Amino acid sequence: MTTTPAATMPVDAMLVAARAMDERTLRALLRDEARSHGVNATITDVVLPFLNAVGQAWERGDCSVASEHFASQVTRSWLTAAAVSDPDAPSTAVDPVVLACPPGERHDLGLLCFHVLLVRSGVPSRFLGSDTPLPGLANVCRAIGASGVVVAATRPRVFEAHAGALRTLARHYPLAIGGAGADSDMAERVGATFLPGDMRRSLAHLVRWHRGEAGGVTVSA
Repeated sequence: MTTTPAATMPVDAMLVAARAMDERTLRALLRDEARSHGVNATITDVVLPFLNAVGQAWERGDCSVASEHFASQVTRSWLTAAAVSDPDAPSTAVDPVVLACPPGERHDLGLLCFHVLLVRSGVPSRFLGSDTPLPGLANVCRAIGASGVVVAATRPRVFEAHAGALRTLARHYPLAIGGAGADSDMAERVGATFLPGDMRRSLAHLVRWHRGEAGGVTVSA
């Protein structure tokens, strides 16, 4: 996702705070952005570019592992609170979409962002997070009457390792795959729909899908 000029300043300031492990400043920046532009826009235009910037800084050696972990945990805390902070959001009690990262995938913050956006859009969503065993995921889907499943991974080999289990899952539930490790070829192989990196587009399609305005999650690359 391309960072817009308007988003560059808060992202840069957040990166400085993350390097300094300044939790008060980092939380204040998130709070101020959400107040000024709304939670959804803050997630798509600030949080996602910030997480990408932290990862790039770590790869360059400009950010320590400890600072990266700190940034992730503060962001996770803010996202978790944002998922339940909208009193006007429609009920999410029935027919949820289940979100998970398969075994071997520990980077789940992008999927958590998507979960928050779904919940705040009125789509029932249950977030299982990283390293979710796929048989356990299927059990959860059966137990709660899932209307569909979204599986995300940052590396193609994670999908490759679980292609058989994903095909089995797709025979029972509408399945979509996303994240940097997903592509349309893999989606076709496992019988899933490919969700592209533009989270706004993917969100719009999931909302239409859940409302019954489409026969499935149909998103082109």
